[in-house]
Amino acid sequence: MMNMVLDKQQRLSELVEHHQKLYANSIVEDRLRVIVEDSPCSSLSKNEVVRIFRDSKAVVFDTHVAVVSGHHTATYLGFESIARFPHLISIISRDMGQWVLGLSQHHRIDGLLVPASDARLLAEGMETVIKSRMPVRVVYAPFDAETGKIGTEVSEDAIRKGENFVVVNDVTTRGNCVNKLGTIVNDHGGHVAGMMVFARRDSGQFPFVDDLMSRHPFYYGTKLTMPQWEVQSCPNCQRGEEFFSWREMPV
Repeated sequence: MMNMVLDKQQRLSELVEHHQKLYANSIVEDRLRVIVEDSPCSSLSKNEVVRIFRDSKAVVFDTHVAVVSGHHTATYLGFESIARFPHLISIISRDMGQWVLGLSQHHRIDGLLVPASDARLLAEGMETVIKSRMPVRVVYAPFDAETGKIGTEVSEDAIRKGENFVVVNDVTTRGNCVNKLGTIVNDHGGHVAGMMVFARRDSGQFPFVDDLMSRHPFYYGTKLTMPQWEVQSCPNCQRGEEFFSWREMPV
């Protein structure tokens, strides 16, 4: 058992070293450009998104990670790396806030519902952008940092009947988390006026995101090509490669 622990620590050290070397080389921008796509609902350019990822070192390439959903991937995005940089959060939340202001031309927006994770920084930044034009309040859904899961318990008066809420998260893959946030709004008698994530990381594999976009105004700042697989379909597993947990990824 001790040898297995030491082996994993060694592999993690090698991953961190590889990660640091890659970001010290200009070639990382080429690799980021391959996975980054523009979004039709964001004014963030591809160059800006690439710079955000480059400056934060948020994308881990050439790895094998089990993400929160249990899927495996060879390319991992850690939003917590971006969250360390207030100026990068400001760039993202400013764009997201402008989208909400556009949305408010059609609906009164009463609040933003966000998990109490690093995603809260986006909602708080958006509130700063929005508050001079309209009052909104930020409501936090519970978040378990150990499991990466969003809870559903919010106080009874946090979301009032008939209020319009925009639900916000940092990243989506399958759409389940933003949908859960929407369910919280509906369960309290509110209306989901829109859904927002900084990054859509579904690679076209999970059609539920498209279903949500057909039912709600939906913002995403960028779409990322980061394929994910069920364990039995994971090519890295089929090659016998050990995987890391998302909790172990370098920040």
